[in-house]
Amino acid sequence: MSVRFLDEKATYAAATISECADALEEALRTGLPGEPDPPRSFIELPPGELLLMPSRMTGVPTVKLVTIHHDADRPDPRIKGVHVVFDPVSLAPTVVMDAAALTVMRTTAVSIVALRAIAKPDCDSLVVFGAGPQARAHIDAIIAEWPIRKVTVVARRPERAVDMVTDATLRHIDVEFQLVHSDDAGPALREARIIVCATTATSALFDAADARDDVAAVAVGTHSPDCCELPAELVARSFVAVEERTSALREAGDVVCAINAGLMTPDDIDADLEQIAHRTVSVPDQGSRVFKSMGMGWEDAVVSARIAQGGSA
Repeated sequence: MSVRFLDEKATYAAATISECADALEEALRTGLPGEPDPPRSFIELPPGELLLMPSRMTGVPTVKLVTIHHDADRPDPRIKGVHVVFDPVSLAPTVVMDAAALTVMRTTAVSIVALRAIAKPDCDSLVVFGAGPQARAHIDAIIAEWPIRKVTVVARRPERAVDMVTDATLRHIDVEFQLVHSDDAGPALREARIIVCATTATSALFDAADARDDVAAVAVGTHSPDCCELPAELVARSFVAVEERTSALREAGDVVCAINAGLMTPDDIDADLEQIAHRTVSVPDQGSRVFKSMGMGWEDAVVSARIAQGGSA
């Protein structure tokens, strides 16, 4: 039995985020052949939790095993693990790749699929909450697809984001970068056309009044029904898209918190990812638009297949 292993560097190098987003859109448009995936499992550990995310929806069995440490200030990455791809006939493992890198690529690619539908093509200003790998990947991917001229990185501990902003400035010399403390984000938010929240926050990161009426906001940092990054008032007033309605009502805290606050109902979710890919739901030209993701096993399967294809070159 021969198993290929792609480490973090090889996983990142095997495909671009845009290519991964294209693969996700193609999978949604052509249809996923397998049975629906079981809900992911959470196993509590003393310092964190273990997530098991199996998938059979693409026809190729996969499972992602990742640990998430509760201490966000640790010097090493909070997310660690592996993603295993199995042969659909023999059921032997064929590829093992770094799960943390896959998670970053999958999450960002899903955001790009959503933003292609909900963000205006002329968006030129971006605010990103967070200073970790997700923040960095979202900055690069959004600059690659929109005419971004200004990026503001918002961090509760700006000293931890200096290197990230410096590196981003060197990669994108035509873009203006600034780094601000979370308490000083108001001016940047009031001009931002796209907002990305990629943090470990458990409550809203900003006031809804500071967001533009036509903003496209994406929240990717939480997968707990009682935690949110976006203000409930913004979610309630927006066109709301999620990956899948049932899982969103189970895990998407940004949506669940707005529902629990009495500001919206489950019926106020306007679209899921399949409808976005098929463009079967009209996104309004006016008003704010929100996408909340938690991550799903079939997305990992699709993106890992694209990565494995590139990694074999």
